[in-house]
Amino acid sequence: MNIENDPKFFLKNDGVVTDKTRDIFLDLVSIEEVPANKVTGVFKRIASAFGIKVKGDVLRRSMGCIAKEGGVASKLQFGKAILDPSMKGITISSDGTTYKNETYETKQATIIQADQKLQFFLGLKMAVNHTNESQVGCWIKTVEDIFHLLFESRMCSKDDARIFWNLVTGFHSNHAVDQKKLFELLKKWKEHCDWELRSEQAVKRLTDLEYACQIFQGSQALVQQVGGPAAWEVLTPEERSRRLEAMRNQIIRNVGEAEFAKLSEAEKAEVDFFLWAGCCMHKEMNTFKGGCISLDNFWKEHPKLEPPKLLPNCDNAAAINKAAGTGAADRALEYSECGAVKVASLAGSIFRHKDRKRGQQDTLRFFFDHKLGFNVSFLDTSNTCFQSHTEACAVIIIYLDLFIEFLTYVKQNKGSGKLNHMEQNVFDGLQDIPTCHEFVVITLYWLAISVPYMHEIRGPYATEDNILKLGPLHQRVIDHIDMLIEYTEYLIGPNTSAEKGSLDGRVWEYPEAFYACQRYAPDLPHLKGLLVHFLKHARVLWVRFSAELLPGGAFATPEQIESAWMEKTNDLNEADFGIY
Repeated sequence: MNIENDPKFFLKNDGVVTDKTRDIFLDLVSIEEVPANKVTGVFKRIASAFGIKVKGDVLRRSMGCIAKEGGVASKLQFGKAILDPSMKGITISSDGTTYKNETYETKQATIIQADQKLQFFLGLKMAVNHTNESQVGCWIKTVEDIFHLLFESRMCSKDDARIFWNLVTGFHSNHAVDQKKLFELLKKWKEHCDWELRSEQAVKRLTDLEYACQIFQGSQALVQQVGGPAAWEVLTPEERSRRLEAMRNQIIRNVGEAEFAKLSEAEKAEVDFFLWAGCCMHKEMNTFKGGCISLDNFWKEHPKLEPPKLLPNCDNAAAINKAAGTGAADRALEYSECGAVKVASLAGSIFRHKDRKRGQQDTLRFFFDHKLGFNVSFLDTSNTCFQSHTEACAVIIIYLDLFIEFLTYVKQNKGSGKLNHMEQNVFDGLQDIPTCHEFVVITLYWLAISVPYMHEIRGPYATEDNILKLGPLHQRVIDHIDMLIEYTEYLIGPNTSAEKGSLDGRVWEYPEAFYACQRYAPDLPHLKGLLVHFLKHARVLWVRFSAELLPGGAFATPEQIESAWMEKTNDLNEADFGIY
């Protein structure tokens, strides 16, 4: 048979799956995210498009073995990178989530070498819980498993994972309190490993007599602690062994601390060097959320002003209207929400329902196509999506009149001639003047701060790839907010300017949203005061969530910053959950 005219690809050689086949299938699973049980079919279909006949087959069970072998190989690859002499540092990151009441955690590590950064996925596993102690234990177990595999593969001489922790220089996570505590626990574990290694080296330098003297002194003190020789004899053999082991460990720790104390201050700082950095996406999200909370406070601080219309759900509305003055009504009022973000969230449930068989999304697209000649898809506020609510506010302010007209159309075309409770809440919120104030404030902040900030984090204007080098950017954000607080006319009024109003000085990301804000601004008497209130609270949170990058934060030399290179966002771990 002519090979050139009838090309073939053999999956197996003498009944054994070839290395080339394994490599291709692993790439399809790990890189292209093809399900393992469909890899063979996908590969054959692609090959047929090029006129190549694929001979043989790989069973699902064999594909599972290939995937497991690939996982072992990836761990060995990670271990080999750790032991590379050109390695300058290791940074780690993690994230956790719950799904159907089960806790999952994912881990990533970056090996910083002289000429490149190697990123490794360390697994997504189910966890017993999400406590800090559990997370630390999971990290320790993961690293120990990798080093045990290296030792069993004869790639390292000792099965000792403490080597890894001596090389760790940074930890990247979100800004949750538990993650900051996790960093502190990991830092203590790193110090503990260093002291143990130093003490073991120091103990090796002791003579037998010196070591015996220390053990004897420790044993004497141990006997006295339990109440003397008689009390010691009463203890069970297991309890004696436990106490003796604890005593030996304490001696080693004391020796390690003594050895560490002999170092100079510069040497101590180098050994203890371990930085934490928080995801920039979460910085922006947390500051925006804080600004939105401040909007509620603004109306409470100005009781003479009419606040946004309350939008209770069906049950709370019934309690408020039919049981006024009762505890049920008070509770309903306490738990009912209002404002632009609430309207945007409800609008997402109507205009882009997560169940495509429900909601008004299809009707909305036809309506906008009829009115404007193009479709408008509302933001998916029903799911966790970064900046979905802010952009939803911008879309609402652009097409505010059309959204009101659309809901009027929906009302007229219903047999009952009435909107349902959720639709009526959105309809009322869209026509509420105080809520419109919030739509404009959120949109202006999004255009002036959020969008240009993320452009410099992940967009086309990014100049730095190391989060530890973004201190000047975050200081610029704070300075720009200070300027906007003093000169609100850069965002509102006839003298508005993208050059001065936007963080990056470039044209507005959505000019139509900005011009819509200007169109409604003259009819919003409290807009400037509300905008300044939002900016002031956002500024406080920018300072708080950027503390590790601003002057006065963690001190590091340029060499240390390079050795602790970390991504600007925690997207690698976030994406792991999305893939899973």
